[in-house]
Amino acid sequence: MNADKKAQTRPMNWVRTIQRKLYRAAKENIGRKFGLLYSHVCEPATLEEAWKRVSSNGGAPGVDGITTAMVKEKGSEDFLGEIREELKNGTYRTEKIRRIFIPKGKSGKRPLGLPTVKDKVVQMAVKLIIEPLFEVDFKDCSHGFRPNRSNQGAAEEAHKYSNTHKYILDVDLKSYFDTIDHGILMELLRKRISDPAVLGLVKQWLKAGILENGIEIEPGEGTPQGSVVSPLLSNIVLHEIDKLWHDNETVKLVRFADDMVFMCRSRRQAHYVLAKLKGQLEELKLTLNMEKTKIRHVRETFDFVGFTYKETYSRKWDRLVRVKYPREKSRQGIRDKIKSAVKEFQLGTDLKEVIGKVNTKVRGWMNYFKIGMSYKQAQQLDAFVCQQLRIYMRRCKHRKDTKCYGKWPNSFFYKQGVYYAPNLLSK
Repeated sequence: MNADKKAQTRPMNWVRTIQRKLYRAAKENIGRKFGLLYSHVCEPATLEEAWKRVSSNGGAPGVDGITTAMVKEKGSEDFLGEIREELKNGTYRTEKIRRIFIPKGKSGKRPLGLPTVKDKVVQMAVKLIIEPLFEVDFKDCSHGFRPNRSNQGAAEEAHKYSNTHKYILDVDLKSYFDTIDHGILMELLRKRISDPAVLGLVKQWLKAGILENGIEIEPGEGTPQGSVVSPLLSNIVLHEIDKLWHDNETVKLVRFADDMVFMCRSRRQAHYVLAKLKGQLEELKLTLNMEKTKIRHVRETFDFVGFTYKETYSRKWDRLVRVKYPREKSRQGIRDKIKSAVKEFQLGTDLKEVIGKVNTKVRGWMNYFKIGMSYKQAQQLDAFVCQQLRIYMRRCKHRKDTKCYGKWPNSFFYKQGVYYAPNLLSK
């Protein structure tokens, strides 16, 4: 049995084999366009791997109300078989996208577009096949939604450059995902893809109607956040920005999706970058949010991927140092999540069950922020966790007359299994 046949015995092995072949071919010929991709999308192994990834994420249903749990209960084999037949026969048509809104900041809301499970699987299958073609071209300054890259990598790189590049152009794009130009995006896709069937699928997703409060909206631009393929498409567009700045000796760009900072050696240089960037964005038909786009020295602080960065004096080292720590928005976010998690439990639920859910959230948050100076924030988070659990115990016992610090001190919750947040910084 040859390597390809062995790979087909397991979906991920087969997908990886194809991805490696496509990556190598794209790397060997930077200008090559790829046809005959659609057959790889339709392969049972590709669809099965796509289903595994979509089902592991779960998520809210689309306009048809079908969830991944419902598909699992009924059995995924027939579901994937129907999708494959539609793709092979050319009868696949994307469903409308269900739009919901989630909180953004103190009073804003961010729109999310929710495709159906079927559309998510097809989008994931296409992403698995075309992503290697663009990964070859993507630059190291891009960290968001890419294989083997992360928020933490972007945070560490921004911290490293802040030691020598102290003037920060903090960029904010106005409604980026909602304003991506379809024509420009399709032209950029055609630089690597010549298969009309794959391009046709992407075009279907871009033109899919958006259902909001029972009213259908026909999108003329944008790619909805919440779509499986949107992060890759957004990176393809912003790669045009990366190409100009990624190997600049004096200006350092660090980008995570549409969140980007240009790190410069002088204020004058930062103004030059801003002027140049405006021209680039105009060509891409994107717009800067000038109210939020700022030039500042690192001593004034700037925020990026959940951290606040600041230059401050260190008594220990007797010199100025650059530090990063969890930004206030990130701290408020975890407090809100913990408070909501505790409130979701019915009164009388075993305390250890409540603690288990809280611990999961605390561990995830601390695991991310342990790369910064987060000890003080960890102590504050720990105090908040114990306070919320104390409130839960008071509600269970119907006690409103006292805060009950004496009856349920922090040590009581530690004995019940609550993580002491500062200890997680060293794990």
